[in-house]
Amino acid sequence: MTTAEFSNEFDTLVASYRRFKNFDDKENLDSIEFDEYEKSVFLTQAQEDLVKSYYSGKNPFRESFEANESLRRDLEKLVKTQKITDKITTNAPQGISDNSVFFKLPDDVWFITYESVHLKDEILECADDTEVIVVPTTQDDYYRISQNPFRQPSKRRALRLDVADGIVEIISKYNVSSYLVRYLQRPTPIVLIDLPNGLTINNVNKSTECILNSAIHREILLRAVQIALSSKFTGVKTEENGK
Repeated sequence: MTTAEFSNEFDTLVASYRRFKNFDDKENLDSIEFDEYEKSVFLTQAQEDLVKSYYSGKNPFRESFEANESLRRDLEKLVKTQKITDKITTNAPQGISDNSVFFKLPDDVWFITYESVHLKDEILECADDTEVIVVPTTQDDYYRISQNPFRQPSKRRALRLDVADGIVEIISKYNVSSYLVRYLQRPTPIVLIDLPNGLTINNVNKSTECILNSAIHREILLRAVQIALSSKFTGVKTEENGK
């Protein structure tokens, strides 16, 4: 669906709500209109809500996108993989462990779906030069994990804690040479026109098409219209506030 189609069908759906729905404030609904900036905001919000529901499993399938082929296809353009070799050494945060190393995540990371580290350490002998999984944990849980020999960092796993500003702390017993992360990037906003007067949506001010699978464009549109109407009238129920 192009930006022009999004805009035109948005207006058509709003008009159809006027004719066929019962709202608390029907008189004012007859005169409601949304400009291109407002529609872009609602479409972008609907798109982000949809991606979050697909990732978390709060969708009609009751599954996360990784467990469902259809959802994976819908979000495949958001999946990115990056291998990070540069460790943060200058002005690095204070580590929670003597074995901590720090990496800066890509700026567009939204949800991490897989992560591993490459171990390069002579102490490992035959297990040297291997890839091991990274297990995310919280600072609150770290102490308990560090006291449990079955959950500690080992030659089979490393731990990851989030620090701040997109920096992650990787804890491993062995030397980490690189960090591999696969993730969902935040989708670019749906901006229907070049925005005037310094307006931006997620730092974008140029007309931008929806990059997600066209199969879910209409679902984004329907959500956007519901969000738009619910922002004006209490009688409109959306999947988020009414169900």
